[in-house]
Amino acid sequence: MLKITLFLLLLFSKVCFSQVIDNFNDGNFTQNPTWQGNHDSFLINNAGQLQSNGKKLKSQSIYLSTANSLCLNASWEFLVQLNFDPTSTNFTRIYLVSDEANLTGSLKGYFVQVGEKGAMDAFYLYRQTGKTTKKIIIGAPKARPNAGIVKAKIKVTRDLNGNWSLFTDVLGGAGYTLEGSILDKTFVQTSYFGVFCKYATASRFSQYIFDDFSVEDLTPDLIPPELKSVTVLDSLHLQVVFSEPLDTSTALLPNNYSLNNQVGHPVSVQSTANTAAYVLSFSNPLPSGKYVLAVKNIKDKKGNQIADGASKSFFYIRNYEVKRGDVVINEIFANPSNSPGLPTKEFVELWNTSDEYLLTAGWKYSDLTSTYTFKADTIAPGDYLILCARADTSLYKPFGKTIGLSPWPSLNNAGDILTLVNAKGDEINKVAYSDIWYKDEAKRRGGYSLELIDPKNVCTGIQNWAASSDASGGTPGRQNSIYRAQISSEIPKLLTANVVDSVTVEIAFSKAVDSASASKLINYQINNGVGNPVEIRFSSAMFDKAVIVFGKPLLRGKENTLSLSNVMDCAGNLINPNANSAKLFIAKAIMQNDLLISELLFNPKLNGVDFVEIYNNTNDVLDLKELQLANADANGNPASIKKVSSISVLIEPGSYWVFTTNSENITQSYVAENPTHFVQMATLPAFNNDKGTVILLSNGRLIDRFDYTEKMHNPLIKNSDGVSLERISFAEPTNTVGNFISAASSVGFATPTYKNSVSKRGDEVYVTLLSKTFSPDGDGFEDLLQLDYQFAEGEKFATVNVYSDRGILIKRLLKNQTISTKGSLTWDGLADSGIKANVGIYVVLFDVFDLSGKTRRFKKTCVLATKLN
Repeated sequence: MLKITLFLLLLFSKVCFSQVIDNFNDGNFTQNPTWQGNHDSFLINNAGQLQSNGKKLKSQSIYLSTANSLCLNASWEFLVQLNFDPTSTNFTRIYLVSDEANLTGSLKGYFVQVGEKGAMDAFYLYRQTGKTTKKIIIGAPKARPNAGIVKAKIKVTRDLNGNWSLFTDVLGGAGYTLEGSILDKTFVQTSYFGVFCKYATASRFSQYIFDDFSVEDLTPDLIPPELKSVTVLDSLHLQVVFSEPLDTSTALLPNNYSLNNQVGHPVSVQSTANTAAYVLSFSNPLPSGKYVLAVKNIKDKKGNQIADGASKSFFYIRNYEVKRGDVVINEIFANPSNSPGLPTKEFVELWNTSDEYLLTAGWKYSDLTSTYTFKADTIAPGDYLILCARADTSLYKPFGKTIGLSPWPSLNNAGDILTLVNAKGDEINKVAYSDIWYKDEAKRRGGYSLELIDPKNVCTGIQNWAASSDASGGTPGRQNSIYRAQISSEIPKLLTANVVDSVTVEIAFSKAVDSASASKLINYQINNGVGNPVEIRFSSAMFDKAVIVFGKPLLRGKENTLSLSNVMDCAGNLINPNANSAKLFIAKAIMQNDLLISELLFNPKLNGVDFVEIYNNTNDVLDLKELQLANADANGNPASIKKVSSISVLIEPGSYWVFTTNSENITQSYVAENPTHFVQMATLPAFNNDKGTVILLSNGRLIDRFDYTEKMHNPLIKNSDGVSLERISFAEPTNTVGNFISAASSVGFATPTYKNSVSKRGDEVYVTLLSKTFSPDGDGFEDLLQLDYQFAEGEKFATVNVYSDRGILIKRLLKNQTISTKGSLTWDGLADSGIKANVGIYVVLFDVFDLSGKTRRFKKTCVLATKLN
C-alpha cells in the first residue's frame, strides 16, 4: 500500500508540475501552486492580484518561482502591470523557463522583459545562459494609454520544434498582437516558472502587479510513438514494430537506428505491409550476444517524435562451431572429504573462455571409464558450468549453473584423464591431472579443489595448476582463487644472478617463466671458457627462481658474463634482449696480509660495543664472504671462529671496513665517514678488556693477527673506555712494538670506516692558517679562523693558545690533548670568558710534544677584523 501511495504522490506531483494555473483568488501564493523565493516581498492585494511589497530601499531584486516542467509544446499567458514608467534599472522579467528556482542568479532559461525605453516601450523575449542574456524576439515600440503605467496581457507559445512566438495586448485584454517569432532550441527542459522585479528607485517597491498566470500545453494530448518489439529474422535482418503507424520520412532513415556492440546503423530500412513494422538490414552477420537497439528521431503521422532514449534489448545466438580451447576444464574437486565449506561431493567446472555463446548439444565429457553426452544447452561467453553427479545437482546449483550427469565419470584422488569433445568428436580440452599438482601436502589429503591458473598459459601441467586458496576449499561457479592472467605485454627479465660458489649461480626472473624453455641447458652460457651448465633446477614453486650448476668453475678476480636466450614466460614472451645477461664476479682468494687489522675497540663505553676495523692492503677487490674473525685460545690457536658474512661483500682496494654487532651504536658514538662500510655480525669473538688476540682467517689460512694489551694505550689517558687502538703503519708488521696506539682525542678517540688518526703521514710537517684574517660576524664569509696541521706520525700531544698582541691569554683551544697526525682546529673569535674578542692582531702558539719529551713550537699571527660602516 505504501508503494502505491508513493507512486500516486509522484504521479500527482508530475501532473501538477506539468502546468501552472494561478489567479490568486485563493488569497495566497503559498499553495496551489506553491511559490518560493522572497515571500516577504510580495502580497495579494485587495483585487486578488500578486503585488510586490519589497523593502523601501534602492537597488533591490526580488523574485518568486514555482515548479514547472513545460518547455516544448507550451503556452504561457499572464497579466503584468507596472505603476510607473519602466527604465533599464526599474523593470520586471517573467521567467518562462529556468533550471534554477533562484531567479536572481546564474541560470539557463528564457524570460519576457517589460521595461527599458520609457513611454514608447517594447516587449522582449530573452535567452539567458548563466548570467549572460540575449534578446531573441524584439517587439515593436508602442505608445501606452497612460505613459506612467504599463498594463499588458502577454502570451508566449513554443511548439515541439522550438518555434517561439510572442504576443501582447497593451490594453490588458486578449486582443493579442504578434510581436515576433524565432526558432530556438538551446534549452528544451525546465524546472521553474516565475517573476523577477528589479528597482533602483525605492518608491517602486510596491508598484509591480501580476495576475492570471497560465502555463499549459500548446497542443494537448500529443502521444509519441513507442518501440514495441525487436525480432531477429536472421544474422543480417531485424524486424522492429512500433505502437502506431509512422511518418515514413523518419522511419526509413537508417541513421535513426543504432545497434550497440559496435554494430552501428543498418545499411537500409524497408517498410512492410504492417505500417507500424520495418525490417532493418545490416552489412555483416551479427555475432552472438545481447543487444540493445536504440531509436531516435522517429515520428508518427502527427509529427510526434519518439521519446529520447527509446530502445529495446534482445538476444541472439549465431551458429558457431566450438574450437579447441574455447571451453576448458577449469576446476577439479576429486577428493571432497573434510572440505571446509563445499559440499563433500565431487565436481568439475567448465569455463567458456571464448566470446561466443556455445550450444552444447552432442558434446561428450569422459574419463577413462565412462562418458556423458550433453543435451541442448547454452554456455554464455565467460560463464562457468558446474558438472556433478545427477544426485548432487541440488547441492551445487546455489553456486551457479549446474548440470547433473548420469553416468557421472568419477574422479580418482591420485589422478585421472578428463576429456571434453564436441558433437563431431573433436577435442575441446583434455587434462591429465595428478595430486602432486596441489603443491600443498595438507590440501592434497582432501577438501580442496585443483584450480587452473590461466587457460591461455604456455606453461602447462603442474606449472598451471595448484590447490585452491579459497577459504571454502574451492570456487565453483566463479573465478578461480589462484587465477592470474599471463597474457600481457610485460616482457620477462633476468632480475638477479648471484654466485653461490665457483660452479653454482642462483638466478631470479621478473616473473614466472615456462619451465620447458627455461630448463634447456643450451639457453644459458658463461664466457671465459665456462660454457653451458650441466644442471638446472627450479628453486621456487612460482618458477621464477633457478639454480644453475656449471661443469667448469668461474674465473676468480675476472668479470664473467652469464647470457640467456630463448627463455619465455607463460604468455609466450621471449626474455628481454636488453635484460638477459648478468655480470658475475668471484674475488681472488684472500692471501696473508691482503687484509690487515687496522683498528680495534675492545673496551667500549658503558652500553657500547666492540668493533674490529680491517684494511684492504691490495690492488684487488676482495670478498668478505671468504673471511673469518677469531680470537685465540690459551695455546694461542684460533678459537671462537666467526664467519664475517654469509653473502658476498666486495671491498675495494685501500678501503676500510668495520665488523661489529651494532653498527648504529658505533655511528652514534663516533664519526663514520663511510657508514656503508659496516658488516653487522650476530656475535663477535670475545675480546677482553685487559689483553687478547684478533685473528683474520680465510679458509683456514692465517691472514693477519694482532696481539693487544691495554698497556698499548697512551699512559696519559686516565680512562681508556671507548678509546680504540689504531694502527700507525701498514708497511710494518702488525705486532711491531708501537705500531698500535690510542686514537686521538681530537677525532673522538676512534675513526671507524676511514683512515686512522695516528696513521703515518708524509715527511712534510706544517702548521698553517687557511686565512690570516677572519671576521666572526655571521655573514658566512671567513667567520672562523682555521688552523691546519700535519705531523709525520703519532703519538702527539698539543697545547694551542691564542694571545693578544700584548701577550694576554685570550683563548685555550687545546691543552695537553692527543691529536691526529693530520687535522684542523678553528677559533670562532670568542674569548674563554665567552665574550667576543676585540678587533685586532692575535698570536696563535701551537706547542706539540710526544712522550719522549721532544717538543716543537709553531707561531702564527692573525687579524680579527670587522666590517666598516
